[in-house]
Amino acid sequence: MKKIFTIVSVCIAVFAGAQKIDPAAKKILDNVSSKLEQSTTFYIKFSYLYSVSGEKSASQTGHIYAAGEKYHLILGSTTQIFDGNKVYTISDDDKEITASDKADGKALSPTSILNLYKQGFNISPAGTKIIDKKKCTLIKLVPTDANKSKSIILAIANNKLTQVTENYNDGGSLVLTVKDFKENLIVNKSLLTFDKEKYNGYAYTEL
Repeated sequence: MKKIFTIVSVCIAVFAGAQKIDPAAKKILDNVSSKLEQSTTFYIKFSYLYSVSGEKSASQTGHIYAAGEKYHLILGSTTQIFDGNKVYTISDDDKEITASDKADGKALSPTSILNLYKQGFNISPAGTKIIDKKKCTLIKLVPTDANKSKSIILAIANNKLTQVTENYNDGGSLVLTVKDFKENLIVNKSLLTFDKEKYNGYAYTEL
């Protein structure tokens, strides 16, 4: 469960080292990033699969509602809300809420996932793949910092992100596949705000 909120929850650090960038691959990512930035709001339904050798794979379905930088992310019994100021991670199983400043994060928010390639990664084409009956162009990102993930593969179809695969140095992998994507829809403001009164009995921690 923690892996999903590593790849889709906070803000990416600056990596050291020179980047090796394939211009054609970068142009594809630029087009996808630009298209998403033009959306005032969006909704994504996705599947989540985390696998590690010798252990049972974890598979779930998640949802993201977003408007600008604000978002509401749901995965199983865990919810994460960014209201523009703080990130609230709510665990229904543990009856716990953790609040942190946006600047305290170390990974990536759902609203900036397609900007991660702009700094700290070598970028190269990685062929094509059929995903959910769509022919996708694969772009490989390799961190210039060897202590980070082994690689990230972005699958692109029709200028939209279809799948993200993050391969870890320990042999594990996380695959997020977009199942539904809607742009410029009405997102209820209550989804993008945190109301502490809704969580009576939950332990609350400020980081």
